[in-house]
Amino acid sequence: MKLNHFTDFSMRVLMYLNQKKDTPQSSLDDLADTFKISRNHLIKVVQFLSANQLIITKRGKNGGILISEKAREIRLGDLIHLLEQDDTPIINCDSKPCIFQSHNCKLKSLFNTAYLAFIESLNQYKLSDIEFKNWSAMF
Repeated sequence: MKLNHFTDFSMRVLMYLNQKKDTPQSSLDDLADTFKISRNHLIKVVQFLSANQLIITKRGKNGGILISEKAREIRLGDLIHLLEQDDTPIINCDSKPCIFQSHNCKLKSLFNTAYLAFIESLNQYKLSDIEFKNWSAMF
């Protein structure tokens, strides 16, 4: 299974914000510089994370981007499923007409079972379980 870039960028942002203890706030420019990701990509990520209450954004002089308590508590599988923004992320028999659809094809069912097992496996963990031990050495 391959996760989309949006999920990758979102996870990086959440992991980064989760580990910031001394100065918990970040800016879009800070995130873009840290991850070498386009600011435009990050705007979409931050808007989505904010709309889903995974981060808190504050405007102004003392503003910035902070991780929310919801993000600290959500299970990683549920987080990945939310970020992927698709109920059938592996295969969609309706996106292009499939000649097997009317012939009792079991491929989609098998992939969905595997996807649910993937999500369930990740749901054993939270962001705190993937924190780096020596965070300060990275930056």
